[in-house]
Amino acid sequence: MTFPRLSVIVPVYNEQANLESSIPRLAEFLRVSRVTWELLVVDDGSRDATLKLLRQLRKRISGLRVIRLPRHRGKGAAVREGLHAARGQLIVFTDCDLSTAPGQIPKAVRWLQRGYDVAIGSRNLPGSHLPSPQPLPRRLAGRAFNLAAKILFGLPYADTQCGFKAFTARAARLLARSSRVNGFAFDVELLLLAKRFTLTVKEFPIVWSNKAQTTIRLLRHAPQMFGALMSLKRRFKATIAYHPVRAMPLILASCAGAVLGQIFYKQGALTLQDLPFGFEFLHAMVKSQSVWFGLVFFMASAVTWIMALARVELSFAFPMLSLNFVFTTLYAWLVFGEQIAFNRIAGISLVVVGVLAIAASGTSTPSSPSGGRESSMPRP
Repeated sequence: MTFPRLSVIVPVYNEQANLESSIPRLAEFLRVSRVTWELLVVDDGSRDATLKLLRQLRKRISGLRVIRLPRHRGKGAAVREGLHAARGQLIVFTDCDLSTAPGQIPKAVRWLQRGYDVAIGSRNLPGSHLPSPQPLPRRLAGRAFNLAAKILFGLPYADTQCGFKAFTARAARLLARSSRVNGFAFDVELLLLAKRFTLTVKEFPIVWSNKAQTTIRLLRHAPQMFGALMSLKRRFKATIAYHPVRAMPLILASCAGAVLGQIFYKQGALTLQDLPFGFEFLHAMVKSQSVWFGLVFFMASAVTWIMALARVELSFAFPMLSLNFVFTTLYAWLVFGEQIAFNRIAGISLVVVGVLAIAASGTSTPSSPSGGRESSMPRP
């Protein structure tokens, strides 16, 4: 049997409106290309005339294969089935509406030929061109989802969700065997699996035009999307590399404990300021609930900070610890009217600048000189 060099996978669900134009257009592009090819359309249990149209197209287009899933399971399941069935040495999947035009396929192929295991198209890199972008709410939701993936998993990619990705046959088999997610987080799962298996990944800019009539409803699906990310976080806990921002809840809790401790302790101290230091002062201090509350919050702040130190680098932790100094100084100024000396203002400014600089260095990933982003974990 002669195996095609390039397999192109198109997952579809209720796509009768797009099939008549997109599949022949994609097949024609592949026909005039210089490689042998196959086109796999995976029907994810469509309920309209999608399957009927695909059977008609199969009679007209040589090289078209149709795979039918018995029930609707999700885009992830359809792509995974295509990855299992693909016979090419190089494999690309793209959306049926051809938001990513067929002309972008050679870009992905070139990165694979240069030695990368996975190549992913990005709408958010310098050099990406979006003649017809998504509506603003969808763009904002996509950016929020991508930011969440960066924070939770340390993934360095500008666009995890673009429906245009390519794989070598070895990488495709490896990822398909281990993939489980059928829905929204399928793309993120693929990238986490690539990290787990130390596959090299290239993110590159593409030309992309919004053509999809999306079935995603933000208010209804947003909880599902972020719930899927949290499920992946539990599953890939050992794979997720260190990322400073993930310690922020502990750091902020420590700062809150310090500020509350300052509030209660100062309130208690104000009731004792007229007493001379001695036994009477110490006795009143021991009996002051405000003082005790302040000490408890200070202790909680210290414990929380120790927990944060166990998860972050010292170079990140100590500037963040200095935020306690900022918060307590501002509180003393706003509530008690204490004057802030110039040296304290300068210190606050330096702390804020340092925190922002270190936080930025912990979350950013430089672009590669070739116009994309690449990622790989060191092989053991």
